[in-house]
Amino acid sequence: MTLYMKIGGRKAVLAAIPPLRDRLESDPCFDLAPLRGEFDAPGDLCEFLVFLFGGSPFYDGKPVTDLLSPLCDCDDVYRRFVDHLVAVLLHGDQNEENEAELRSLMERLRPHVLAPRPTAPVLVYSVDNDQLRA
Repeated sequence: MTLYMKIGGRKAVLAAIPPLRDRLESDPCFDLAPLRGEFDAPGDLCEFLVFLFGGSPFYDGKPVTDLLSPLCDCDDVYRRFVDHLVAVLLHGDQNEENEAELRSLMERLRPHVLAPRPTAPVLVYSVDNDQLRA
């Protein structure tokens, strides 16, 4: 049984998005301004979580770096995000197996969220088109 099924399926994920937004807004470590639309119930964050937890065979939304990197810029903030996510999805459920599975999934995701973004290539030298003609 997937974590998606254990936590209550799409209905539970949809129901968790508003409380997650509220918790993050009240936590001074997070600035939700750049991600306003992502915390709508049917948004990319919801769809990504459904996919991550095993409720969908594919995810066709924003890349996870675009989705969570603006929110989580270091390990400590990412851990706080995961803590909030655990709290709203498991509602104080004492099932340690579900919490361990959720934290494991989020830990595997962490390097992708916190990885530095590639920078544009730097032009080291240039040659005018006139010089390229023989």
